[in-house]
Amino acid sequence: MKKLTSARYLALLGVLGALLGFWSATRTWITVDVKATSVQIPQVVIDGADAAASVTAVAVVVLAGSLALLIAGKISRYIIAALSLLAGVVAITAGIGALTDPQSVAATAVSEATGLAQNAGDYALTPWPAVAILAGAVMALQAVLIFVFAARWPAKASKYDRQVAKKADITDDDSSRNIASWEQLSAGEDPTSEPRS
Repeated sequence: MKKLTSARYLALLGVLGALLGFWSATRTWITVDVKATSVQIPQVVIDGADAAASVTAVAVVVLAGSLALLIAGKISRYIIAALSLLAGVVAITAGIGALTDPQSVAATAVSEATGLAQNAGDYALTPWPAVAILAGAVMALQAVLIFVFAARWPAKASKYDRQVAKKADITDDDSSRNIASWEQLSAGEDPTSEPRS
């Protein structure tokens, strides 16, 4: 269980959510058969990027945050979690919006395709908005797990922390003793003799 809640596995969970979001955004969400007018209009196809551009945007945020999670410090982890949670809520909202009201989601694309202000027609949904909801749920799950388990992860040391630690561990070695001996010789003292009490 400890391994599954590590930064590496939670980063992979975020990457999975982001990839699901990207995948759903490239697929067809809604098809519209516009009611016949004097001009024959072909079926209008609306993909996820047109129906909900926010899904692609939040997928980019979660992907970047998940990769940054592997090197993030204590405070940065919680910032990444907050962004992932917000991204998950946005993706879920976009998917639910498409499922509940496809006509308003597709209004702009249909009016551009038909040149008409009204967008009457038959709207058919595909399963891809539900995949966007699933992607949002995975992003939100990653965020919740980070909030719960990030405090248990070891702190990341910076390169400056390591240099300070190395300097603190340095003791008098042979080279520093040799320099001291030369300084004693320069002062006219014998470094091999016992110090006087």
